[in-house]
Amino acid sequence: MFQNRTRFRSIAATLIQRIVLLAGACLAAMLALQGFLTYRETQHRMDHALAEIAENSLPMLSISLWDIEPEVVQRQVNWLASLPEIGRVRVLASTGQTFEAGALAIDLPGPALRSLEIQAPQGSKPVGRLELWIEPGYQAAQVAHDTLGIVTGYVLFTGLLCLLVGWMLRRDLQRPMQEIARFAAELKPQELSRPLKLERPPRDHQDEIDLVTQGFTQLQSDLRSHIANLDHLVAERTQQLEKLIEEVHRLSITDALTGCFNRRVIEERLPAEIERARRYGRALSVIFADIDHFKAINDQLGHAAGDAVLRDVGALLLGQVRTPVDWVARYGGEEFLIVLPESDLVHASQAAHRLREMIEAQPLHVEGRLLPLTASFGVAQCGPDEGVADLLARADAMLYHAKSEGRNRVEVSG
Repeated sequence: MFQNRTRFRSIAATLIQRIVLLAGACLAAMLALQGFLTYRETQHRMDHALAEIAENSLPMLSISLWDIEPEVVQRQVNWLASLPEIGRVRVLASTGQTFEAGALAIDLPGPALRSLEIQAPQGSKPVGRLELWIEPGYQAAQVAHDTLGIVTGYVLFTGLLCLLVGWMLRRDLQRPMQEIARFAAELKPQELSRPLKLERPPRDHQDEIDLVTQGFTQLQSDLRSHIANLDHLVAERTQQLEKLIEEVHRLSITDALTGCFNRRVIEERLPAEIERARRYGRALSVIFADIDHFKAINDQLGHAAGDAVLRDVGALLLGQVRTPVDWVARYGGEEFLIVLPESDLVHASQAAHRLREMIEAQPLHVEGRLLPLTASFGVAQCGPDEGVADLLARADAMLYHAKSEGRNRVEVSG
């Protein structure tokens, strides 16, 4: 049996794998979208937070710079730099002093994110400038923090969904299909009537597995009917073949013109008849019959008339023997051999005389006129140690003697 070398993978495993791949693709798309949205939201919050910080810090810095209190200004700068959103703070006083806190300037990409004028408490003249840099990792951390919650929830949901789908596929698809495959692999020709039964929970509906089961049951029924029909057809064809063989055999041993046996039957059957008669001590006689003046009939009336004579004589001989004990064979040309098992020389001689009289009494109608027919006969009984050739030679000698004595005679071997 041909075996598929491709490795096996269940439908349930394939579906779960595809669900996971699809979920992964969806997750990647959601991460990209959520990251973009979270980044914009975080950036908006940062701008708002910086605005509030600047608004709340400017009055204190204004008073401290106006009163020239460097320590207070530095403390405020340090406090601003300690906020998680702020990476670096710098205050440039109008007196030329600089107050800084936070990361080094070389660690911060680009100019300050916020740069605000510090107005004097009285009047409109600025007393300095406040510059704020964003903490480099703060925004990325916020994006990662917001995205992590979404990813965690989505992964948990996808995992639970895959487990549920896998359990359902295993129960409703994989196990029934494995049972069907096992049933089909173990099914034998003599077990086609064995029904397919699946262990499935009760349902108020049908699904594809039920349709497969019904189709398999229908296939079993059709196969049983087909096999039964094949058995009938085989038996019918066998009977026809036997009849054909019998007919072929009959044709092979029958003379097509006269319906008598042919020379082949004499060669095959007569030795067995002699052996049987010798074994059981039974009599066996043969008669040679030859149509008189047959050559003249062919020469004067044609071969069609000759064939008609042969058919008529053959039918007459066949109609007068004890079928199936006695049998008649066309020996050749217009000569016939009649084999009479269980008949001694007296009975064979009587049979030959009866046949001669019947042939003479039944002229043949040929081309609108009556054609008188006669035949000569030679009779011989098989001796105790006589074979086929000797028996036929004695009968043929008697036939030759009958024809030489004037024809239309019966000569018996003494």
